[in-house]
Amino acid sequence: MNTKLKDIYRGKVVNKAHTLNTGVDEFPRYVLEYLIDNYCAEETFEQDMEKVVRRLKENFVFGAEAEKIRHYIRENRRHSVIASLEARLVETEDKYWATLSAINENFVNIPEEIVRQYPMLLSGGMWGTIELGYDETLVFNKKIRPFKIISFTPFQVSMINLDDYIEKRAAFNSDEWVDILVNSCGLNPAVMTRREKILYLTRCVPLVETNVNMVELAPRETGKTYLYRNVSYYAHVLSGGKATPAQLFINLNTGQVGMVGTRDVVVFDEIANTDFTDPKALVSIMQGYMQDAKFSRGKKEILAFASLVFVGNLDVQGNLPHEKYYHLFEPLPEFLQVIAFLDRVHGYLPGWEIPKLGADSYARDYGFITDYFCEIMHELRRTDVLPALRSRFELIDAARTQRGLSGRDLRAVNKLLSGLLKLLYPHGQVSDDELAEVLTIACEYRQRVREQLHLIAPGEYDRIKLGARLLPSGREVLPVLPDAERVQKVSLPDKPSVGEVIGLAVEGDHGCILRFEMQATRGSGRIVPLGSIQRVMRESIEAAAQYIKAKHVELGITAEWRESYDVAVLATYMGIPKEGPSAGVAIVTGIVSALRGLEVRNDLAMTGEITIMGKVLPVGGVQQKVRAAFEAGVKEVLLPVDNMKEAELLPKYILDAITLTPVGSIEEVLAKTFVVRTPLQ
Repeated sequence: MNTKLKDIYRGKVVNKAHTLNTGVDEFPRYVLEYLIDNYCAEETFEQDMEKVVRRLKENFVFGAEAEKIRHYIRENRRHSVIASLEARLVETEDKYWATLSAINENFVNIPEEIVRQYPMLLSGGMWGTIELGYDETLVFNKKIRPFKIISFTPFQVSMINLDDYIEKRAAFNSDEWVDILVNSCGLNPAVMTRREKILYLTRCVPLVETNVNMVELAPRETGKTYLYRNVSYYAHVLSGGKATPAQLFINLNTGQVGMVGTRDVVVFDEIANTDFTDPKALVSIMQGYMQDAKFSRGKKEILAFASLVFVGNLDVQGNLPHEKYYHLFEPLPEFLQVIAFLDRVHGYLPGWEIPKLGADSYARDYGFITDYFCEIMHELRRTDVLPALRSRFELIDAARTQRGLSGRDLRAVNKLLSGLLKLLYPHGQVSDDELAEVLTIACEYRQRVREQLHLIAPGEYDRIKLGARLLPSGREVLPVLPDAERVQKVSLPDKPSVGEVIGLAVEGDHGCILRFEMQATRGSGRIVPLGSIQRVMRESIEAAAQYIKAKHVELGITAEWRESYDVAVLATYMGIPKEGPSAGVAIVTGIVSALRGLEVRNDLAMTGEITIMGKVLPVGGVQQKVRAAFEAGVKEVLLPVDNMKEAELLPKYILDAITLTPVGSIEEVLAKTFVVRTPLQ
């Protein structure tokens, strides 16, 4: 296939294996690949590469040497440098000026014929060999502008023929083409499954499709931003730091349009660590932009085409996201966990399925020269492959919910489908099976968003089943999401046992079960909190211990227990932080159970804050807690008296299945908690 690729796309491909470990990583990848392709032969690669590296190091200008090079050019009148060159038209002067950051100069005279020959100089600049001259007689607007470009030899593909690229795609089958694209992105397709390849190539969708909004949360070292940093200079990666409306959208003081108006993709890396100044205002602007590709700042409304990608880290358990996440948007900053924002996300890429980068992960075969591939993807944004295929499918809700698919669902799937088709089938020749594959993956990405919206706001978002029907055959395709069956569930104890108590808590916007285990052993009176118990819950443990110490006679516990016993209090699922006062009643119950050897009912859950006088105080999130108890199969819930009215507003099907018992004191709690066995038992 390498021979076939080199023959069909002659001059536009390179052996990616040669770009590894070159010792000149400071240069953009496309610079190195262009030089390898043009100056290194397969037979004499090592010797040729030595010459290339030597030339790069001899002619490249490091920042600290800028003034020395400026002096050298002045003294010698000519000098060649390897650098990035940009050009701009200053219309008030009717003149082109070049910017050469290598020598800290923004006003370099550049001949118009060079700009006409290499128009990419005007859109981001080009790397190449620049022959510089010095002439102090060059005066413009009464200012001496002595530096001038004598000649320019680019290291990048200067002319892109998209029609040629699309036409030649037909020479390869689907599997061959997918491998070529993966190689072109710098990875080794030989160590990936077909699905992993498609998932990885989905990261290119925002580069070929305008205004796509995507989220990818994945474990560390899966290369979430590797592609954006190494393949496209039209992408900008924000890694942590600050993100401001002026930086992203428009600076009201200068009128300068921000990154969404000047880049193809803006990537928010390490999204949880990004410092958004004035987050509410920024999210408000972002929501409007994500909806209709427009944003307003002051009196200006601007149309832009950048795609937005939000990436971050996510912990996994087995092959799925950790069950500590109730919904899969939890790793995002809290101010982004807003329904209006999340609904505008077109697709959620399951980054946990993409293999981590290792020594064998990088490309070993031929792929497109990065610079060429970057420009092709940029040009593909202007094409539209979907209209010719619209008559061959329709999107459906296989669950037949009352509301069905929303306009945002349809737009999201069409955007993702268009991007995948541009990457995989830009020539428009797609079989039914191939169309079914890309439809399934596009529907999956949006379905994952809808699944999370249903978990966050079940009353507002039905649980749809987004799929497609191929026409005219009527064949239906539906995505399968293993992560949709992932349930954050703490199972109930199998039987009543000593020291094991079920508590209730709220995490984010949902309720959850907490399982406590208490154990009393001979010791010196220590209370040992285990399982990531935080400050307020630790104070609840101390309050429980103080109450038991004061009431030990009524509770049937020896007065010396605080001197002669150690009590361990474990909140299970130790890696998950636990906080809040509402576990107070559960902690008292567990310690009493452990000290007296009494079994606690395994069908009973409880919540409530305690005082050292034995009162049970109301807590928050009661409806969410009762709902979690219902879903876990709990038969009875003990609630503070003052929370009963709120709990009784829950749906009838929950109230019919679970007994809600009001309690106002710890005595009432303990009267309901323990298993009472008859002598025969």
